[in-house]
Amino acid sequence: MGRRSIILLMLPIMLLCGCRKENDTMQTALDFRRELLAAGSCKFSANVEADYGDRVYDFTLACTYDGTDGYLSVTAPESIAGISAAVRDGASQLEFDGVCLDFGPLANGFVPPLSVPWLLGSAWSGDYIAWAGEDGDLSRVTILKDYDERELSIVTWFQKNIPVRAEISSGGQRVLTVTIEGFSLTE
Repeated sequence: MGRRSIILLMLPIMLLCGCRKENDTMQTALDFRRELLAAGSCKFSANVEADYGDRVYDFTLACTYDGTDGYLSVTAPESIAGISAAVRDGASQLEFDGVCLDFGPLANGFVPPLSVPWLLGSAWSGDYIAWAGEDGDLSRVTILKDYDERELSIVTWFQKNIPVRAEISSGGQRVLTVTIEGFSLTE
């Protein structure tokens, strides 16, 4: 058997190995979803970068998602720390004492930057998983939320089934970058 024949015989095996990695990562994403739904809620800290194109805002949030709604408290920067919000179906309802935030919505008005806990939690627990694969030593999962002009792509990187980073994009433009710390499932 010639060298060419051996290469041709090995090609399907190599291709199947690639499919197995994608299937393993898809199973990891589905297992994470099942665990989140079983627990009913999660909490985490989110270092958020909101990119408006002409300006970028950085802030840190203490986040909770209860299976329906998202809750947050701003922990940094100090000038707005303590502001809290409840996010229901993507709409922010801010509760604060005399402080007004100048964060306008992103993605043609569809994404309030403080909706991070709701956006991530609702995507992780029920939106369409479009793709899953490996990205170095992390698993990368792309979830699509809504459709047409309101469609958001939510890419999450997992390390050992724990989300560690996410990017939220609209129309191919990244609008929110999130570094996730201290993630835990809660009941």
